[in-house]
This record gives sequence, structure tokens and C-alpha cells, in this order.
Amino acid sequence: MPSPPDPRPSIERHGDFDVQSFSDTCHRLFLRGEHALLGVSAGNSYFSQQRIARLLAWAQEHFAAVDLLYVDVHIDTMHMASGCSREHAASRAARAVRDVRRRVRRAMEATAADPDRVRVRALSECAGLPGYQAVVRRVDRDIATDERLRQACEEHVRHLLGPRPDPDGALLRAGLAYLRAELPFLVNTPDILGVPSSVVCYHAELPVLSRLYEGASCFHPRQGHVIIRPPE
Repeated sequence: MPSPPDPRPSIERHGDFDVQSFSDTCHRLFLRGEHALLGVSAGNSYFSQQRIARLLAWAQEHFAAVDLLYVDVHIDTMHMASGCSREHAASRAARAVRDVRRRVRRAMEATAADPDRVRVRALSECAGLPGYQAVVRRVDRDIATDERLRQACEEHVRHLLGPRPDPDGALLRAGLAYLRAELPFLVNTPDILGVPSSVVCYHAELPVLSRLYEGASCFHPRQGHVIIRPPE
């Protein structure tokens, strides 16, 4: 997978959203429109019920198939690393997951999403898929053998954590576990879900992507990424 060009493809208006592809290859995969992966983070106020409904409606207009993936793993670990007791962390994580499930369910109902084209998946449900297990093994191998990728993963987590103090590294370790669970879908959704090509659609650029695009062996050639945001 070649590195993305500089400058990247320009921002384009597609329906209710502005879309910027990460590379020319990503732009071609977006226009092909075979499959979209919509990532939804639990506990992120950006993903209101209304926003999720708009994303679902938009994705159904532009892609033949859509998977909405919400993350429900390592949330309690992050809370414990922030100082919560195990019981309090488990309670907060369960509440966040219940809330995101409710918002997704209501968004699906509001858009009358076609169940033959739109699927909702929890990340925990995908961990047992043979494709996911195969990809995560390749991800682990790349991280173990590529010092630059390992550093990029750490920088990614530190960027998302911001200036929070982390004297014993517990937050960094928790964040890396969270990222490891997500990485298979960032690099190889086609093999995990059995689709010919896929485009990850997210509202912010993920810092680790640049290093992945530089040549991580786990990266599928028909894996794309776009940043999708409401017009400013």
C-alpha cells in the first residue's frame, strides 16, 4: 500500500457530509461504494442518536453494504487506569455500552435501515471471527517487528489521551489494548467481514494511519479510509 499523496484528495460534499479520502486509492474505493464501516465510540458525545441516524442514511445512499461497529471492549480497563475501582469501572463501562446500543437501535429505527444491507456489530462479537483472529495475529507480528509502527501506536494513544498524567503508564497500556482491538478493522475489514473492499468512515483522522499506510504488511490493498464530517 503506497503512502498517501501530499496533498491528499480535496474535501468533497457528498449528501449531508463533507468527505476527505486519506489517499487516491481510498478515493477510488469510496467511489466504488462496495462496503462502509461506520465506527462508533461508546461514551463519545459526538455520536448522538441524530448523528448516527444521519450517518446511517448517508451510508445507505453511497454504499451497497454497511456495517456499524461500536466498541464495547477495554472501556472498563481505561476507567481503572484513570483511578476508578474495578466495580465502579465496570459499572461505568456497562452504562456507556447500554447507552450507545440504545442510540444505535433508535437510529436504525428512525432511518428504517434495511437489515439485508445494514448490520450492527459489537467489537466483542467480532473477536471470535476467524478473519479477525487471523488479522490480529498479523497486527501483533507487525507491531513486534516494526519499531516505527510500535512507536506510532504509542504516539496515537498519547495523542488521544491528551495531557492527563500517567506516571506508571497504566493509561498508555490500557489505551494500547483498546487500539489493538480496533486495529484489525483499520487494516483489513475485507478479510474480517468477507467483503470485496471496505472504507472506514470516521469523523477524525486517526494518527496511527500514516504509519500503517507506509507499508505495514497487515494492510489490505482494498482497505480505505475517509474522514466524514458535517459541513462547517
